Amino acid sequence: MNVHRWNKLSQTPVFPDSFTEEMTSTFEAAATGNRNAQAAVGSLYLQGNGVPANTSEAIRWFEKSAKGGSASAAMTLARLYLRGEYVDKDYEVAISWYETAASSGDAKAMYRLGGIYAKGKIVAKDQNLAVFWFRKAAEARDAAAQLVFAIILRDGKGIEANWGDALKWLERALDGDLSEENRAVALKAKRSIKQNIFNSVSKSPNIDPAENETAA
Repeated sequence: MNVHRWNKLSQTPVFPDSFTEEMTSTFEAAATGNRNAQAAVGSLYLQGNGVPANTSEAIRWFEKSAKGGSASAAMTLARLYLRGEYVDKDYEVAISWYETAASSGDAKAMYRLGGIYAKGKIVAKDQNLAVFWFRKAAEARDAAAQLVFAIILRDGKGIEANWGDALKWLERALDGDLSEENRAVALKAKRSIKQNIFNSVSKSPNIDPAENETAA
């Protein structure tokens, strides 16, 4: 079953008779540069859904979509190369696609990059880059990243400790879509920071901790 590849836009598209109207519309939209349709075509080839499974064609369409600004396509490519699914495992390529997704504003990609540099399993550990990406993801309103960044601020890992800012980020995280497990971690971190502030104020000879609002 041959499916037209649109190597030349002047060519007339050729579709198998088995194509549904929706599939035909998707391929036509992909040919004209619609990045969402291009990602959809990539998925069809990857899964062999309606067309013969073809990894190289899938990657080609995902790349076209990602280069056209689709963060989801870039994330798909990053995941495939990171895990070695359908393609040879390549950490460098995976990170490059995560960066592409991050440059498109994808907070999850920023969070993943932060984790990659914090763990140092597939690249050299770099706390400065980890902090940079976790901060970016937190600013992009990723609740999990806000939690991680708050803990970084609490502990002063790769950045100067700032309990006041840590509390602010924890509040934002708690207002977001945290898992129950992360919500418990956030609440525990919040209590620990308030206790740290209380203990710090208690040791000061000039300040009554009972009068300090933050310690209440």
